[in-house]
Amino acid sequence: MINNPRIKIQEKPDWVSWEDIHNVVWKAHENNRLKGIIMSYPALSGDEIKDKIGKDGKLFTALDGDKVVGTLALSKKTGKRWYCSGDYGYLCFGAVLSEYSGKGIYRSLYQLAETTATQMGLTILTRSTNEHNARMLKITKQEGYYFVGYMACKDHFDIVRAKWLNGCPFPAWYIKMRFLLSKMYLKTRFRIDSKKGRVKRFWV
Repeated sequence: MINNPRIKIQEKPDWVSWEDIHNVVWKAHENNRLKGIIMSYPALSGDEIKDKIGKDGKLFTALDGDKVVGTLALSKKTGKRWYCSGDYGYLCFGAVLSEYSGKGIYRSLYQLAETTATQMGLTILTRSTNEHNARMLKITKQEGYYFVGYMACKDHFDIVRAKWLNGCPFPAWYIKMRFLLSKMYLKTRFRIDSKKGRVKRFWV
C-alpha cells in the first residue's frame, strides 16, 4: 500500500504525453545503465512506446500531482508457449523514479495491472527482464511470478516470468525443469559479443 496520499495510481490520463512516459522510463533505469544492466525499452521514444503497447494495451501511471513518477504497461498478446496458449498479458515499461522508490508504488501498479487483466479476460501475465536485474527478479518472484524461460536479446539474456491469475496449473518441479532446459538451450545456442551483440554459435 502506498504510504503517500498524494500519489494516485491510474490509467494514463490524456494530459500525460507519451514523451513524459519515455522520460520517466529512461530516468528510472539510470542506475541499471550505470551497472551495465542493459534494456532496450528505456531507449524507445514516446511514440515507439505507444506502438509497443498496442491499441488493446493499457498504460498505468503513478502521479504525484501533475508529475508522472511511475509507469507500467499491460499489452495483450496471443501465442503458444509451453506455459500458455491463446491470449495472455505481457507487462512492460515498468519504472519508478528513484526518489519515489520504497513507497509501494511498483506493487500498486502491479496490482492494478492484474485487476485490469482479469477484467480483460486474461488468466496469465508474463514479463521479461535482464538476467542481471536481481532486484526486479526478486520483486516479481515475491509477487507470485515463476521463472518459465530464457530469451536471447540483442545484447543480453532475459528471464521470462509468468503468473497464473487463477492458480498455477503446474507443479513447481516441472516449471523449474522447463526453465533450466530453456536456459541451457539458449546459453548453448547463442553467446553475447560486446561488439556484435547476440551471436549464434557456429556449431549449432
